[in-house]
Amino acid sequence: MRRVALAVPILALGALIVYVAWPSRPTPKGPTQDQFVVDQAELIPAESEERMNRLLRALLRDTDVELVAASVASLEGVEMLQFTERLFERWRVGSRTRGNRGLLLLIAAEEKRVRLAVSYELEGLFPDALVAYVEQAQMVPYFRDNRIGEGIEATVELIARQAFEQITGEAYDPAARGEATMGGSRSGGAGAETTVPPEGASGASRPAVEETLRAHFGAQPTPVDAWERFLEAHRRRIKDPELGIYDEAARAHLRQRPNTDAGQDHVATLYANQPYVVREQGERAAIVFLDDPNHLLAPWFFRRAAEGWRLDGAMYPRLIAYNHLNQWRFTRRDHPYAFAFTDYVFDKNGFATPKPAP
Repeated sequence: MRRVALAVPILALGALIVYVAWPSRPTPKGPTQDQFVVDQAELIPAESEERMNRLLRALLRDTDVELVAASVASLEGVEMLQFTERLFERWRVGSRTRGNRGLLLLIAAEEKRVRLAVSYELEGLFPDALVAYVEQAQMVPYFRDNRIGEGIEATVELIARQAFEQITGEAYDPAARGEATMGGSRSGGAGAETTVPPEGASGASRPAVEETLRAHFGAQPTPVDAWERFLEAHRRRIKDPELGIYDEAARAHLRQRPNTDAGQDHVATLYANQPYVVREQGERAAIVFLDDPNHLLAPWFFRRAAEGWRLDGAMYPRLIAYNHLNQWRFTRRDHPYAFAFTDYVFDKNGFATPKPAP
């Protein structure tokens, strides 16, 4: 078995040479020029892989950050940290940027381990605590439900969103590189590692919310009450898909793709204390955010049933789409909630802007 040297810098004490046994199998081939997903373990459906590649191409183009998502069948006895660092080096993750700004998300199927490796230049954007949170709050819930491909895609989306939100809009100059790469190594060893639960370890169902909570989060007497309960459920990370504030379409969606801590935290933080107006007509109501110049605060739709107001889970995904910058737009104009947007103008892509005052 061939042995290779990995240089580890030790401040003023020079370099300590550590020898790592590399697996006897051939090293997995890295991503091609326009691809960012390497699924050796075959965990990711083809359509999901293509969506991730589109997103990660946009991430590289717009933020000068290269994120590679990879799975391997086995670590073959090598420690996860060492395995990840060697792939980071051999694949030259970050070389497609102008400043060695690379991230490698690696899933080891047999060992059920996941690690996000972060280059020196990105440690400020992705500190270890954040990386561990992303893995635990986003990946683990999907993996527990044996939805591994979806979990990988959801985690990639969250990591990309973190980069988009912190970089776009700032005066970032890709030519202004960070500190020189230490010891010839691109990966600084930063990041975090998580044990992936065995498939189906917690069963397919999530713990039920107590009946008192279900009553609290039932259908509401007004659209405002329904909106506030919806935000409260996200703040408290309540994931029961059978809450009464959801209509049947929303419940069906949540049964198939459950909320995660990370996703709920994002919604709760994004919409916290944001001023809004309620546009109501008959049995329908829209919560609209007028002060949204960056198109980040999508409207939410509610419908009144015999029990009260509930989130309209059928209409929202049909009307609202997001681009790689997490900006929302309308997918169509002829919809039942059009009454709420008569004072808006729309561009050809469906982005809405309030009409200027006369």
